[in-house]
Amino acid sequence: MKYLLTIMAAMLLLSGCKEDETDVVPPEMPDLVLPARRTVLVYMSAENNLTEYAETDLKEIVDGRKLVGSDCDVLVYMDKASSTEKPFIARIRNREAQPIDTLYTYEQDFYSSDAAEFTAVLQRMVAASPDAQDYGLVFWGHADGWIMENDGVTVHRAYGADNGDNSTGMRVNAPTRWLNIPDMAKVLAKLGVKLKFIFFDCCNMQAAEVAYELRNTAQYIVASPAEITGNGAPYQTMVKDFFVQDDEQMLQQMCTDYHAQTDFVGGHLPICAVRTAGMEALASATRDVMGEIAAWLQTPSPTHGIIYYYNYDAVSRVNHYPEYGKVMYDMNAMIHAALAGQPERYQAWKQVFDQTVSYAMSSMLWHTLTVDLSANEFTMEHFGGMSMFFPLRKYSSASHKYNEENKKMQWYSAVGWAEHPEIP
Repeated sequence: MKYLLTIMAAMLLLSGCKEDETDVVPPEMPDLVLPARRTVLVYMSAENNLTEYAETDLKEIVDGRKLVGSDCDVLVYMDKASSTEKPFIARIRNREAQPIDTLYTYEQDFYSSDAAEFTAVLQRMVAASPDAQDYGLVFWGHADGWIMENDGVTVHRAYGADNGDNSTGMRVNAPTRWLNIPDMAKVLAKLGVKLKFIFFDCCNMQAAEVAYELRNTAQYIVASPAEITGNGAPYQTMVKDFFVQDDEQMLQQMCTDYHAQTDFVGGHLPICAVRTAGMEALASATRDVMGEIAAWLQTPSPTHGIIYYYNYDAVSRVNHYPEYGKVMYDMNAMIHAALAGQPERYQAWKQVFDQTVSYAMSSMLWHTLTVDLSANEFTMEHFGGMSMFFPLRKYSSASHKYNEENKKMQWYSAVGWAEHPEIP
């Protein structure tokens, strides 16, 4: 009898263990809960010669999405150079089976750089993830900073470079179209959502002219002042950074993970995070020293040895990058040189600059210049991470009217260039 009771007790014990074990198995967790804590919109304009990189970066985004939780939402718009695959909007989910969930496929191709189409796409993406606490916006594709040229039909340069016919070449003339920065700012201002950040996975977008134009559209702008490589950002590590709660930590991690990637010459691209709320004060501080800057620009070779980020002039490609093609100089380095004889005035200006530029990482080598900056006349001592255009007479030899085009940017008036007629 005692033996039988022992067996019965053991059976009850085993039964109890099995029941407890079942209780501790968690239910299957959803891969997305809406409304999201933060929604990140990725706008991939790839109907150009970058189309070969689009799928690779999309896969990186899928891998990066696995590192964030169900309160995070990632939506991607993609327009590739493909006659068989139309533009589409997809949600990236944290699941192994079908992580790319296509939400909408467009029936016809269109210019992703057209302001009206750009507006409609972003509105559709926001509608797919409504009521998020805040949003982030990633621009993927070609860009030329603030530079724009009007051919009478459409504006070339700035962002987008949509060929319109699914070709992969890069052409100077139509039908390739770009979206200029003032039009971009108008669209984003009317989007009706709170943008925590704009991250430009594009060339030359960390410019004072761009940040000032977009100052009312997002809290932060993260971008490189330089030309970037075709493979762009390392999304497999950066997606998690987009969702960091603490703002300063978010900016530092975005810059650090971006900077960690080497380009095809073994260099590291410069990267910078800007607090847009400081752009008004920075414009005012720059205007206060504009007289000294204008006078300094009249001296012989004022830009010699100053860090520049790209050489735009088409002719320069065969003329070994002449001076008139260097149009984006480091803002801090230039103003430091202009105020070299007035250190107190420079320090006052620099204090405002440092309050605006939240985080910046430099490099002695990157592929834009294909030179080692430590081996020539350049110095990174006064690297600031944000470029600025300085009207100079040398641009009269350029194939593009840089001095005239720059007047279309709000920054031109805000810093008082027009008050110094001695500058072209």
